[in-house]
Amino acid sequence: MAWLDFLKNGNELSDLLIEGNNPYAARLLAQGDVDQLRDHVKPGERVLGYVLGRVVGAGRGVWVLTDQHLLISEDDQRTAVHRLALKDIAAAECAKGKYGYTLRVRSGGQQRSVYGAAAHLAAVFYQALGQKVSCSPVAKPATLDADDVAEVVHRFCDAALRLQPGIAVEADVQVLIAQLAQEVADHAGQPASSAVAAH
Repeated sequence: MAWLDFLKNGNELSDLLIEGNNPYAARLLAQGDVDQLRDHVKPGERVLGYVLGRVVGAGRGVWVLTDQHLLISEDDQRTAVHRLALKDIAAAECAKGKYGYTLRVRSGGQQRSVYGAAAHLAAVFYQALGQKVSCSPVAKPATLDADDVAEVVHRFCDAALRLQPGIAVEADVQVLIAQLAQEVADHAGQPASSAVAAH
C-alpha cells in the first residue's frame, strides 16, 4: 500500500522530502475538500481559516477552523471528517519542522497533527485558534510580509465563501481575518498573549 501511495503522491512526497517544501500547502482548497467539508460547517458558524499538509501514515491532511469547531480530514480518500468543538481542545502547538510547519491539538485524550503546512497559512490559522484555545508559543515563528498577509486573507475568505455557498462573507469576517494576519506580521508569529481557552 505504501508503494501505491508513493506512485500516487510521488511528486509531492519527493518535493517534501528532498526540498523540505510541500508544494500543495499554500493552495486554495480543492473542490473535493470543499465538497467533503461543506456539510460539516453549520449555519451560523464563521470559517476563519485552513491549513493543508500531510498526516503521518494517512496522506493528505486538511484542517478547517470555524469560530466553534476544528474540522479535520486525514486521508487521501476524504472518507471521514473529525469535528472537534473548540471548547474540548485541551492544548495546541505549532512548530517549524524540516518539512514546513506542524500543528498539533489534544482533545478527548487523543492527539491529532498535520505537518508540511505553509508558514503563512499556519501562522494565521494558529493565531485564530489561539483566540479560542490554549496555545503554546510557536516554536520558530514565521515572519509575514504584506504579500503574505494579502494572500492569507484571499485564501481564507475564498474558503469561507466556498464552504458556505449562498452566504456572503461578512465584512466583519474579512476584517477579522485581516487583523489576525496583521497581528502575526506584527508579532513574529506568536499567538496573542490573551489567548486562553474559553471554557
